[in-house]
Amino acid sequence: MVCFEKHKDKINIVKRFIFKTAVVSALCATTGHVLPFFSDMANRPVWYLTIFTYAFLIILLRAWVVKSQKSSAIRFATAINGITLVKMFFTLIIVTSYLVAKLPFSKQFVFGVFALFIVFSVLFVIDAQRLIRKG
Repeated sequence: MVCFEKHKDKINIVKRFIFKTAVVSALCATTGHVLPFFSDMANRPVWYLTIFTYAFLIILLRAWVVKSQKSSAIRFATAINGITLVKMFFTLIIVTSYLVAKLPFSKQFVFGVFALFIVFSVLFVIDAQRLIRKG
């Protein structure tokens, strides 16, 4: 019975992180409509796809951290560094692809993607710190 409760608690923690990620994603999507200089970009499907992709990526990368948390400290640190590398390369690929395609509102898109990078990084770091404290 205790094992079941522990498993149920882990599922609830994952659900809470997915919920937080969904809330952050919705806030990112709606904030773009409020800012006058960004509203044209915020209406484009590529922007919503970018937000969704960042959210999906952060959920997958969190699973990597949870898995490495039970290992040694060096594996946990390697996972954190690897996650940072993945997010940076992902951001570089998205921005470069958009600029090479010469799609409209390129400046807004680039600044928006970097804002997404920061927002989702903050969400990730806060959750990772909570995992470390919980141990």
